[in-house]
Amino acid sequence: MRSVVITNFLASRRPLSSLLLLLTVVVTSIFGSCGPVKKGQPDLPKRDDVWVSTLVLDADSTVRYVGKTKTHVIISTSKVKDLSGLQKISIGDEVEGIRIGAIRCSFHKNDASYGGEQFMWRGRWACMAGRSKEEIENAVGPSGDKRFDYVYVGPLSRIE
Repeated sequence: MRSVVITNFLASRRPLSSLLLLLTVVVTSIFGSCGPVKKGQPDLPKRDDVWVSTLVLDADSTVRYVGKTKTHVIISTSKVKDLSGLQKISIGDEVEGIRIGAIRCSFHKNDASYGGEQFMWRGRWACMAGRSKEEIENAVGPSGDKRFDYVYVGPLSRIE
């Protein structure tokens, strides 16, 4: 399909309309690949975020250290590191150099993925653990930059 569109674009006498067609195909392909994993399921009712003192991890839970964004000459990077061997995280614990002072959990009312990786699980929770409530509330800036280090945990079936 891609080679046919490109061939038609190059052979066309009307490059503007061919360019618009090519652009439409590209945009549709990009946005069509993002979105909910399972279609047809209605969203669950919204729940407010919850601050907790302890997380008990499920067998399929992932724990990731997310580092503060560092700006280099032309790019910005954030270190993300998978952590293993944890069964539980509580306030007062030290995880990857972060003394945990607050844990906020968000409920997922639907499934969602991006770039082939699922980041929301319908009916389950994901949590951020950090040094303080203020750091967690401001950990991710409007442009996606990481202002503070934190620990991401998800999915979780229940929180306490």
